[in-house]
Amino acid sequence: MRSLIGYVFLVGLLFPASSPGEAPAENPQTSFQPLSENVGVYHDVVNVGVIRRHGRTLLIGSGEGRILEALQDLHLGPIDWVLYTDHHRDQCSGAARLKKAGAKIAVPAGEAEFFQHASEAWAKADRSLYHRYYFRPDLFILRSSVVPDRTLQAGEFFPWEGLNIQVLATPGPTDGSVSYLVELDGKRLAFTGDLIYGPGHLWNLYMLQKGFPGMPGDYWGFGGATGDLVKSLDSVLASKPQIVIPSHGVVMQDPDRAVAQLKDNLHAVLANYLTLAAWRIYFSGHYHSTTKASPGPEYEVTMFPPLPLPPMPPWLHKVADTSWYLQADDGSTFLFDCGFDPVLGDLRKLQQDGTIRGIDALWITHYHDDHVQSVNAVRREFGAKVYAQKELVDILENPTAYSMPCLDPESIHVDHPMSEGEVVNWKGFKLTFYYFPGQTLYHDGVLVEHGGTRLFHTGDSFANFGIDDYCSYNRNLLGDEPGYEQCFRLLARLQPGWLLAAHWGPLPFSLEYIQKAQDLLRQRRKLLAALLPWDDPNFGLDPSWVRTYPYRQAVLPGGTLTLEARIYNHAGSGRRASVELRLPAGWRTERADPITIPPHTEGKVRLHAVSPSNPARRRDVLGLAVNFGGRDLGEVTEAIVDYLQ
Repeated sequence: MRSLIGYVFLVGLLFPASSPGEAPAENPQTSFQPLSENVGVYHDVVNVGVIRRHGRTLLIGSGEGRILEALQDLHLGPIDWVLYTDHHRDQCSGAARLKKAGAKIAVPAGEAEFFQHASEAWAKADRSLYHRYYFRPDLFILRSSVVPDRTLQAGEFFPWEGLNIQVLATPGPTDGSVSYLVELDGKRLAFTGDLIYGPGHLWNLYMLQKGFPGMPGDYWGFGGATGDLVKSLDSVLASKPQIVIPSHGVVMQDPDRAVAQLKDNLHAVLANYLTLAAWRIYFSGHYHSTTKASPGPEYEVTMFPPLPLPPMPPWLHKVADTSWYLQADDGSTFLFDCGFDPVLGDLRKLQQDGTIRGIDALWITHYHDDHVQSVNAVRREFGAKVYAQKELVDILENPTAYSMPCLDPESIHVDHPMSEGEVVNWKGFKLTFYYFPGQTLYHDGVLVEHGGTRLFHTGDSFANFGIDDYCSYNRNLLGDEPGYEQCFRLLARLQPGWLLAAHWGPLPFSLEYIQKAQDLLRQRRKLLAALLPWDDPNFGLDPSWVRTYPYRQAVLPGGTLTLEARIYNHAGSGRRASVELRLPAGWRTERADPITIPPHTEGKVRLHAVSPSNPARRRDVLGLAVNFGGRDLGEVTEAIVDYLQ
């Protein structure tokens, strides 16, 4: 029997998987990495484990299933089974293709519904896309259902051709993730999904968004799955593998050292993060002590001591949870935000009892539902004109074009889009408007000056003293990108007397605290560069660096759809990007030309497709496959299309 190594000796025993930004090999043989006589890794959009036995082949993961085209070149027998570690689409986008070719698929029992009922999940996706505070499970699932041939329980053994492949529960990237352990050719191997990328490295950080115990949702849980991940890595090491094969990344022959480096890097990042994490203040009843405010006692850190609160100026008033208003001498008001009930009823009562005369204007800090849900009602009833920074206009007017947390689907027209530093003088108040991408990328701030007082409204970006970067999906970026560092620079320049936090009220301004926070974020960027295997850590922080616009739209049967692939190049040099639409049956499209995206810029690739004349469903999901900098990312995002009847 000829060995796999014999057919691919030119590859080398430890040919590494390409890292982000490096082009993978195009030759099917050089896309293969042998590990022993009967085990290897095929480099698809993920690393696909390949086990040969008695003329048959078993895969662990599949990516897009391109190995089907390489079976003859690699002298592999027919694919018998494919075992999946989790439900993420890059792991399993080729599942239907492999089943059609005769392979059977086995999936973790805790992930089975995302295979078997993927189509139903998309049909009901509005439940999670609107007012989204939960990210487990996420929607990085197959675009249509694939029925597994077998589900695998953690702790059981999967028998195949005389081997017993152990199924190990390893939550972290998803709650139902598993790893597979197998002994073959004198080696004990572990296929670990996305638990680890390489020594000290993790593929991305946003996959760890999960609520800490006691939180009402995943929204606040930046890094919340770290504890799960670390325990899972320990479980893998306890099985004493000699080789670890990740889904993304490089094969590791010293697992203990690789995991130790990852733990160190994760610890350093989270210790830095928890020093400023405002959710520790919000949930102080459960988390304010250091032992409860972290994934474990090894992450204990202290926050900045709270500063003494300033008094409330007489012209500033709060109504409901997030709304504040300035009141002029004539009784009229300038309202800041207008969220959930009972804000509308409270405003009516204030007008009826003569406390306020009316509402001249309404400024929006950011798009989150608890700040905007009653905006249109107030506009209709009080005639208020809506102000917001230009960077917020589109997400307010076209919310369903985005996939973001806490999204209210009702469109809000902005009467006055504000430019950076634009000034409005309103009845003795000087208002200067700024883009302020703190809690979310789509956030603004305003400096209020009146009677010698200078107050800066920070929306939801600050507490006393912490920052609200606790949700990766809000797109909290570092360095030269829009983010908290930009906010700190602005505040250090303006040096207002007070800050105003939407949920908290007036807060003290401390230049010393601002400078200390700036230093922490500069350190964080370096720590993340050590943790994330990208040439800029924002790629591993930003779940929407590749997105479709609009994310949701409607089309007539047989109609033409236009959308854009929007790709943000966080790197410091230009990157070439190409995009391919992956379409359900009956759709037609043409391939778009590649583009080169300058550094720190969002590139746009326009795509067109024609929908089927007789669609089989009321909703289709289109995949967007991206090659960026020579790295094939597969179907990294999607677009939702509903049919007009």
